Amino acid sequence: MKLKIYLRVVLMAMASLFLLRSSALTDIKIDVGVMTDTTYSMDFESIPDFSLTFGNWTVNDVDQHATYGIIGHTFPHQMEAMAFICFNPASVVPSMASDQNIQPHGGQRFGACFSANPPSNNDWFISPQIQLGENGVFSFWVKSYSDLYGLDRYRVMVSTTGNDPASFSTISGPDSLQTSLTWTRKSFSLADFNNQKVYVAIRCVSNDNFLMMIDDLEIRTQSSDTIAAGFMADKTSVHVGENVNFTDQSTGLPTAWSWAFPGATPAISALQNPVNIKYNSPGSYPVTLIASNGVNGDTLTKEGYITVTGYPSNLTLDFESLEDFTLVFEPWTTIDVSGGTTYGINGVSFPHQFAPMAFICFNPANTSPSLTTMAAHSGEKLGCSFSSEPPYNPNDKWLITPKMTLGYDPQITFWVQTYNPEYGEERYNVLVSTTDMNPASFVSLTAVPESAPTIWTQKSYSLSGYANQTVYVAIQCVTDDSFIFMIDDISITSAVGIGEYNTSPGLIIFPNPAREKITLNFVNKKTAPFSVELINSSGATIRTWNEPGSNSSVTFPIHGVSPGIYMVRLREEHSESFYKITIVN
Repeated sequence: MKLKIYLRVVLMAMASLFLLRSSALTDIKIDVGVMTDTTYSMDFESIPDFSLTFGNWTVNDVDQHATYGIIGHTFPHQMEAMAFICFNPASVVPSMASDQNIQPHGGQRFGACFSANPPSNNDWFISPQIQLGENGVFSFWVKSYSDLYGLDRYRVMVSTTGNDPASFSTISGPDSLQTSLTWTRKSFSLADFNNQKVYVAIRCVSNDNFLMMIDDLEIRTQSSDTIAAGFMADKTSVHVGENVNFTDQSTGLPTAWSWAFPGATPAISALQNPVNIKYNSPGSYPVTLIASNGVNGDTLTKEGYITVTGYPSNLTLDFESLEDFTLVFEPWTTIDVSGGTTYGINGVSFPHQFAPMAFICFNPANTSPSLTTMAAHSGEKLGCSFSSEPPYNPNDKWLITPKMTLGYDPQITFWVQTYNPEYGEERYNVLVSTTDMNPASFVSLTAVPESAPTIWTQKSYSLSGYANQTVYVAIQCVTDDSFIFMIDDISITSAVGIGEYNTSPGLIIFPNPAREKITLNFVNKKTAPFSVELINSSGATIRTWNEPGSNSSVTFPIHGVSPGIYMVRLREEHSESFYKITIVN
């Protein structure tokens, strides 16, 4: 059996091809003798749980491969070869009703396409034959359950002859489309097939991903030019600095979109589905969308639609999501006080080489040629501060967090390294400002600058003097004519919820609620080995960490854990204790 971490199992036996058909599921308006707006829909609500047949809608499993299942859960047809299955998360054993990532767009059920093994998918969901009128439209909602193995991909196809896959042509563009982690409405014009009989299909072409979800499919045989603006956000309540993604829900086939986001960056957009809209100050903000087709248009404003509260109390920066060799680290800020050209690396070239800069997102594998004498602490990228050449030394280069509101027991942890000790160890300060990002406003946490060792070394600094305050935290490189200061995996944590105690206040778990990681802070340093388990509401252990002891604080990643309420079990030599924690998106 092959296992993939995070809920995937594959059955190694090959299963046979499924080509499934049955009766129609449509919502049809008919006016004899006149072609009216007829709607064919599939919302999966009248389909039996875990059925492989979908009325007059046809499925075709062309790849014929076994599929992945969900570890810790069972349901009919799990791991069989299949194209799509009618999935009801509440009817899985044990129930997945509390897993928000696998809930339908509407109702109780959705169409699920599990990834095939071996890859890749070639799975079809095909409409019955439909007589189109003028300007027909095919729309549906789609998402992925998880992006841990990459987002799913699909194509939208039309056939005018039959439902054999070989007869279809693509209408969604030359490249396959990619899902997102939030339900997104997709709409495709059928105007090229006016007054023809057609079959319309969604074809999953994922390559060893996990689970593509579809819901609320609708084919309108005829539509007018009337535009009705509509939209939704993936979240409407956020903290300062968080991103919001918007989805167009306009009807009537608009071809142009004009968005306004007062209080956000960017403040306007012409994209159909703007993403990474960032709000920088607390408050309540409207959102406006103007949708048009060049002739007609409609405007929708939702007053007070986005609520922005406070500032983040936990931040991380591992550089992996940044572009190679970028000098911009938003929402973090860099400042090069002294300026001046910087040293380069003999025989190696990369963007911004020799340029004045504070920090650069460095990917050693993508220099020319690849730099084999440097590696990130984790992943592929790290932050580098190159020394400025005389007379612009010593360095005065800053990497500053966005504004934060620290909670209980705050601390900053990161990894540092000196690239080449031949020129001396790199030196740095950790500083805090309670007012602004002006370098003159910062106060150092240490009396003298710290040194970066010649191997990756983790450094931690308490921010307890700033608990429950709004601050900026900075790392300042102050090396005097050395070479490259390397930094990676920066993490600032503090407890913003109530720490969960057992019978004695010997352990605090924070943050609670948690997102990316949890930290266990022991009042008394642990000297003996212990283990920590994360247990879901069904009593199943989904993560286990074994520790050798000798620590007063340990941090564990919780990437990929679904939102919900969990128990943390601490096992020691002669005892065990439980602590409740909430995990959020």
